[in-house]
Amino acid sequence: MDQRRIKELIDLLGASDLTELTLSEGGSTLCLTRYTSAAPVPMAVHTPDVETSTQHSAHVLAVTPPQAEAQAHQDSEVRSPLYGILHLTPSPDEPAFVQVGDQVEVGQMLCIVEAMKMFHQVRSTVSGRVEALLAKAGQEVESGQPLFRISEAR
Repeated sequence: MDQRRIKELIDLLGASDLTELTLSEGGSTLCLTRYTSAAPVPMAVHTPDVETSTQHSAHVLAVTPPQAEAQAHQDSEVRSPLYGILHLTPSPDEPAFVQVGDQVEVGQMLCIVEAMKMFHQVRSTVSGRVEALLAKAGQEVESGQPLFRISEAR
C-alpha cells in the first residue's frame, strides 16, 4: 500500500463519523483508529508487508474537538459512530463485551457496529460503570444514537 493511498484513507476517516477503519489489500493490513477523548491521542498505522516481512509505521495525531469543561450530569452516553447493526458479542456463542454494572476504562471495547459487512469497534470514551444498555443486540442503530450510559468515575 503506497503512502498516497494511506493518506487518502486517513483523510477519509477524519472526515467521517467512523472511529476505526481496517483494510487488507495486497498482503498488507492497515488499521486506523480515532479516539474521541478530550486529549488527542496518537494513532499508529501499521502496514506489514507479507512479501518482504518488514513493518512500516506512520504516526498521525488525532484531531478532536475540546469537550465542555462543565458537564450538567455525571452520566455519559456512548453513541454509535455510524448507521449499522449492533453486535454486543464478538461472536454469537461468546459472552457480551460488557454488561450493565461492569466497570469500564477509556478505550475499552463495548460493542461492534456492522455496516456494509465492515465491523466498527465502539470503545468507551470515559471510565466508569455501565448504567444502561440503550439498544438491543441485532438492532439497526443510527449514527449518533445512544448505545450505553456510563456513570463516570470521579
